[in-house]
Amino acid sequence: MCLAESGRPMCGDRSPKILRLREGDEDAAVRVVEDLKFQMDEVVGVSVDPAYMRTFLADDRYYFIVADVEDEPVGYAFGYRLCRFDGRAPVMFFYEVAVAQHHRRRGIGRALVEDLKRLAKADGCGKMFVPTNRSNEAAMALYRAAGGEEGETGATAFWWNW
Repeated sequence: MCLAESGRPMCGDRSPKILRLREGDEDAAVRVVEDLKFQMDEVVGVSVDPAYMRTFLADDRYYFIVADVEDEPVGYAFGYRLCRFDGRAPVMFFYEVAVAQHHRRRGIGRALVEDLKRLAKADGCGKMFVPTNRSNEAAMALYRAAGGEEGETGATAFWWNW
């Protein structure tokens, strides 16, 4: 299964291929979410509407980056370019990165983070941030390895749920 069916192949050899999915790649994006993300998150009985995914991928503020190895999606990263009300450079909100268990510790996570950084810089972002729990040692190591600097020790997140 090649990920992209929009004329941009992502298949063939053993090295990971990193690609930002865009409008036209919605079928590949749905497969990645349903076959990789939902499986890792243990989400059952949910599907993604391709029309919704097309709209998501068409918005240039949203970044969906996928790693493919030998025709298999093995990792992904999501990010959102946030505009600022003060007119300063936008900020990349690095929302999530994940790599399939059997492909971890091979540099794929770092390659996804590096590509998100590259895209953020190219699109005028002045910085990038990612929230994580300090207890998530794997994430902390990945972000450090990719050049991230740890924020304040007392940092936390607040949530509003409805």
